[in-house]
Amino acid sequence: MSAEKQIDTWLSLVFRYIEKVVLIGVGGLTLIGIGQVIWGITNHGEVRLQDLLLMFIFIEILAMTNVYFVRREVPFTFPMFIAVTALSRLIVLQGKNIAPENLIYEGGALLLVSIAILIIRASERFGDDPVEVTAPPDDDE
Repeated sequence: MSAEKQIDTWLSLVFRYIEKVVLIGVGGLTLIGIGQVIWGITNHGEVRLQDLLLMFIFIEILAMTNVYFVRREVPFTFPMFIAVTALSRLIVLQGKNIAPENLIYEGGALLLVSIAILIIRASERFGDDPVEVTAPPDDDE
């Protein structure tokens, strides 16, 4: 094996382990966030909608982390689901004094992300199988 190939292999291994450590950190911090939400619920003595929506965001982050460990990839729709939940939370948490056009913009953003999720899911389900690209034959042969 050439020196360049050995360096590439070593660097790939280093980054793979760094990636795993960071993902474990994300999972751990997400669990801390869930604990903080539960602590806040016990302190104010009631479960509010904002707490539930924040818990859903944390659960989606945990699911995305888990899927990465299982599949070695994260489907593009997972971060989009987090965006939908975050936008929903933003709309719910805003006070009654918010400008109506802001609600329209945020609702439009929510609609666009939802439509994008539908399009991506439909293309994954009903799209053609990916085409394998092969190298053209050498003329020397």
